[in-house]
Amino acid sequence: MSEQTPGMPGEFGGSAEFSVGSLIAGYRLEERIGRGGMAVVFRAYDARLDRQVALKILAPGLSDDAAFRQRFIRESRAAAAVDDPHITPVFEAGEADGVLFIAMRYVRGGDVRSLIDRLGALPLDRVAEIVSQVASALDAAHARGLVHRDVKPANMLLDASSVPDRPDHVYLSDFGLSKTSLAVSGLTTTGQFLGTLDYVAPEQIEGRQLDGRTDLYALACSAFEMLTGELPFRRDHGMSVMFAHLSEPPPLPRQRRPDLPPDIDKVITTGMAKSPADRQPTCRAFAAALRRAIASGTGVSRPDTSPARHLETQIVGPLFPADPVPPITVVSDPSAGRGRTTGGAAGWGIASATASSQAGPTAEWAQPDAPSGRRQRTPLLIAAACVVALLIGGGADALWGHGHPPGSTGGTSDTTSVTSLALPTCTTATAKADTLARVPTALAAIGGGPFGIAVTADGQYSFVAVGNAIDMLHNGTSLAPALIRSISASGAGRGAELTSDGKYLVAATGSGAVVVNVAEAEQGDPYPVMGTLTSPTGSGAVQVLISTDSRFVFVTLQNSAELAVFNLDQALTRGFGPSDFIGYVPLGNTPVGMATDGTWLYVADLGAGDLSVLSLSRAETDPAHAVAVTAPAGCQPARAMMSPDHQVVWVTARGSDALLGFSATRLRTDPRHALIAKVMVGEVPLGEAFVDHGARIVVADSNLSALAGVPSNVAVVNTADALSGKPALLGYVPTGAVPREFAVVPGRDTVLVTVQGAHDLEAINAGDLP
Repeated sequence: MSEQTPGMPGEFGGSAEFSVGSLIAGYRLEERIGRGGMAVVFRAYDARLDRQVALKILAPGLSDDAAFRQRFIRESRAAAAVDDPHITPVFEAGEADGVLFIAMRYVRGGDVRSLIDRLGALPLDRVAEIVSQVASALDAAHARGLVHRDVKPANMLLDASSVPDRPDHVYLSDFGLSKTSLAVSGLTTTGQFLGTLDYVAPEQIEGRQLDGRTDLYALACSAFEMLTGELPFRRDHGMSVMFAHLSEPPPLPRQRRPDLPPDIDKVITTGMAKSPADRQPTCRAFAAALRRAIASGTGVSRPDTSPARHLETQIVGPLFPADPVPPITVVSDPSAGRGRTTGGAAGWGIASATASSQAGPTAEWAQPDAPSGRRQRTPLLIAAACVVALLIGGGADALWGHGHPPGSTGGTSDTTSVTSLALPTCTTATAKADTLARVPTALAAIGGGPFGIAVTADGQYSFVAVGNAIDMLHNGTSLAPALIRSISASGAGRGAELTSDGKYLVAATGSGAVVVNVAEAEQGDPYPVMGTLTSPTGSGAVQVLISTDSRFVFVTLQNSAELAVFNLDQALTRGFGPSDFIGYVPLGNTPVGMATDGTWLYVADLGAGDLSVLSLSRAETDPAHAVAVTAPAGCQPARAMMSPDHQVVWVTARGSDALLGFSATRLRTDPRHALIAKVMVGEVPLGEAFVDHGARIVVADSNLSALAGVPSNVAVVNTADALSGKPALLGYVPTGAVPREFAVVPGRDTVLVTVQGAHDLEAINAGDLP
């Protein structure tokens, strides 16, 4: 593919500047796989790590401009810091031999452009999978202040290992770092356009401010093409395409493909709205709406939620705003075919390489909950989060008009007389407290990226989800447990929980959860995995909650803005299959943590800033109508747990650096006044757990944003003092980088915390806590 830009500084001439076999920055060039006016891309070999890479080399003249060179390197590093499994990983970026280069994962597959050229309109479920994964990549980049500027099917790369029975793993390539730098540095000639006109948003054509909704427009155009096999605006000349984007109403997909579900028209036309304010708020919101529209025509019940439920705290411009591009003149590429017009700098559909087929949130997004470098909180982000919290806070003052759903029982709370508190805003401020240096700790080395953890009821064994496996450890006489074995379980790197009878371990993965037979694991069975619970179109599984009777499993799907509900009892008795999936509970934005008292289910929505209160019985039988009320829950609520007396729901608000206590009764009846306890803790708190029969709460202060001078640690909170409004933070236990989730070993004064950044499991002697 070639998208040339005449007149670019340092433009590659007719003969290659670099030849196969030569060395650039330690990479041996093996095959040229792409070329444009400002860059050439080679498949190259990295002898240092014995791997192939895609090496993008910019035109030599570009490195002569100091401003461009500095911004290029800075933005390359910013893109490399974005942690999402659907962004082509950047291994290295810099300057060598007088040229600027980027070394990326080499992906051995085609792209969606080639797929459309070969097949025309794609199957609906395949479109949903591709769009969802690209949306995940884009929102992760937008959260870090990056705007792609050139989203199109040619930049959506397909894992070469994809097979018909397995969903594609999609990478989004070419984050347009050089395009941004060119615009900022003034290295484009007047009238040149940086992007591809067939998918370009009106504000990009007009040179106005760009943000994530600019990429959303291009994603909607790409989705239109995937659904219909045709471009949204088919014109013979570039100027006509440009005028259509600026002035003509978005086309209706069903006019091109009448068999599409009716709801698809609204989703696409909203995504292609002329004004960014009229589009879906984020790319993942667009993808979720598209999935629901597709499901509406295939018999899966997934009704839309109200508009207020789709508000997100991260709907803000980039952290370093994309600068306006000059007024454009269209540069047409007659070789593009099918009436496609192009302009500006090359966008590379670099053939992509195999990576993990499961979202890692990403992702709990940053993948707000995945390590992704420094968290940026602009005043605009803080203000937006606060406004969203207030807007969502209205909720319902009664449940189904009577305070309780049919078949449920009421209850009173001894916290109802406590004065409600004001919700905290987003902040980077953290509390000050002593380091509890005398509290004994010990480390157990386990697999990479440990996340969820569960301990058997007898306290003998611990299970830790570590990516594509579940590590099993023995809790012996020493403080730290000992690793016994690693159980292969692809993608099971998120939350994990044991059934109440201790027979099965359920770990979040993909669009559902994997189920492990605990007895077989303890006996050394080589593959104790019973099967996988899978939802048809969801993605981004984060946390697992099992009903108290062990019959049902609930999984938060952060990428899909839903809660998936499964019949575990049926899966275990009849064999795992599609009928195990009961349905989706539609939620606000990025649902992650959960808690239950056996009657109600509370779901923390990190993106929407709220707690959804669900009737557990309805979630098991009629999930689409299970949400009773939604309550505001501070900035980026991440985890939820229920107090032993079922009176208080404790939530870690990662964006507020706080531990919050909500009256369970008020959450259901008076959600705007439910907050009754607020304790400032450390930076970006995630997991939480009770110790000493609920007298203490430990909180994992992850410092995901890597603020200088702010350590990762475990905060220790006095529960009674927190509820009475007294100073409650007792001190900090130091940990390695990014502590995440807890488990308490029954019968022992031991708390286990997964330390994701250090690949450790840390054991804390809780008996010595103050």
